[in-house]
Amino acid sequence: MTVNDGLPVDDETAGDLRTALRAGHACTVAWAELLDRINVFPVADGDTGRNLVVSLAPLRDRAVNDASVAERLLLSARGNSGNIACAFVRALLDGTRPLEQGCVRGAELARQAVAVPQPGTMLTVLDALADEARTGFAGQQVERLLARLAQIVSETTGAQESLRQANVVDSGALGMLVFLDGMLRVYFGLGQAQDALAGRFRSLVLFTRGSATVASEVGFCVDAVVRGQRPSDAALSRIGSEVVVLHDGDLWKIHLHAPDVEVARAALGGLGEIVRCSWDDLHEQMSIRPARANSDDIHIMTDGAASLSRREAEALGITLLDSHINLGDISLPETRLAPEDLYRAMRRGVRVSTSQASSYERHKHYERVVSQWQSALYLCVGSVYTGNHAVALAWRSSHPAGTRMTLLDSGAASGRLAVVARATAIAARAGKPAAWLADFARTALDCAEEYIFLERLEYLARGGRMSKTGAFFGDALHLAPVVSPMPDGAERVALLRKPEDKIAFACERAARTLGASGKEGYLLAEYTDNRAWVVEQVLPRLRAVAPEAEIAVGPLSLTTGAHTGPGTWAIAMLPEQPAQGGAGPRG
Repeated sequence: MTVNDGLPVDDETAGDLRTALRAGHACTVAWAELLDRINVFPVADGDTGRNLVVSLAPLRDRAVNDASVAERLLLSARGNSGNIACAFVRALLDGTRPLEQGCVRGAELARQAVAVPQPGTMLTVLDALADEARTGFAGQQVERLLARLAQIVSETTGAQESLRQANVVDSGALGMLVFLDGMLRVYFGLGQAQDALAGRFRSLVLFTRGSATVASEVGFCVDAVVRGQRPSDAALSRIGSEVVVLHDGDLWKIHLHAPDVEVARAALGGLGEIVRCSWDDLHEQMSIRPARANSDDIHIMTDGAASLSRREAEALGITLLDSHINLGDISLPETRLAPEDLYRAMRRGVRVSTSQASSYERHKHYERVVSQWQSALYLCVGSVYTGNHAVALAWRSSHPAGTRMTLLDSGAASGRLAVVARATAIAARAGKPAAWLADFARTALDCAEEYIFLERLEYLARGGRMSKTGAFFGDALHLAPVVSPMPDGAERVALLRKPEDKIAFACERAARTLGASGKEGYLLAEYTDNRAWVVEQVLPRLRAVAPEAEIAVGPLSLTTGAHTGPGTWAIAMLPEQPAQGGAGPRG
């Protein structure tokens, strides 16, 4: 895993717009979880943070010119918030005007892109930014500007009925504030004050979409790129609502909400050639209910390298800190990339790699969490796998609020880290102190096991983790290792040939750990692009040998899958174990 550390933590790159834009995106990544939690307008689909992170991801690429980034932003934009943000940022990348004029033009283009602009949204923040920009920016004025924008965001609670009922600010408006806070501070070489921003909006952590009275939405959020003539407003309004349109030459990026995705696709196809089209089921998204939170609780953090999906992490109240998956010219936080896209590309031979988030991005995560919770326990992926533990340790020792974060080098990754993080999050609900929870996690780590079964070795060779010759002969002989992530690295525990041999090995280990004497515990069966096979062929056998255990199915972490490849599957287990000071919770 390489380090993607091209962002400043001080003012050393003041005045560089691309660096400032990357800082804005990094701040958005750190706040995305909260933005999703409070997203109730225009519908409570909980995707504002995700859409901003995915839409603005091209800003991370330092190797291409402004025009290429602007084109990628058009193609990557998703959702209301992502499309509006991309309209604004694309104007900044024009290259023919200073930052102030770019902000004015960007605010204009963002408003023009929305068919029916609404008050108290991201547009309101951009309008206020443009007002200030018309008189010119100066470094000493930026603090006042950001304070004004923060006040405007605070006032969005009263702008829409759904926001008033939920008593939250507009998630898109807050997302734009977070982006601008990072961008402007880095551009003007100002000191970082993200803690103050998080403190101002600290109460938002208490909100969960399940507590809001919001109308259910049936339909789909559709994003399409169409090549052709400019589509008329009337034609788009017949297809759906919440219309946002961007364009570049003869490419038209269209976002809308439609009751039937196939009908919408057919109608969009009538407007021109569909270059790409994606959609989300609004009803499914609105059914996600994040865990209730209390700022006085101890908050559990872990790395995206754990085999925890975003949905499960939300349900457990866990913050995930992602590394990045680099897939062709796309680079996304690992839990923001669709697994099917990764494995489909790997089978086509697309080059895939992983990279750590910049230190700046990781610092923004830490700062937000410790500003919104009284204390946090960070179960860090094993230091042998990434440098996350060292970065967090250095930040904690130098930051004023660092004492509020308890840091534990888990020595684990993927499923082994996931089952321990899950158990610790459940234990945290009992109100135990951080030291107790850290001891509980250490005990759980001593008991937890994971076994990863590879289909082929060629993907390890592609990533440089074994020789191509060794991979060729291993695959030719149909031999693949069974590996277990341990504190000193991935340990090979067996070398097996047939799928049946792998299932038998998994069942033997499950019976030994969970099945003897009716032991209760938790078992996670992990899949890559083979979920149906794992459910149909592996799960019944595991249930037979560990009938008292709770058994769940979930995706293998993408940082692991990016190296082991499609066809990989795994099991991770945590038996019921005594915790520090008494019996711990059952999995």
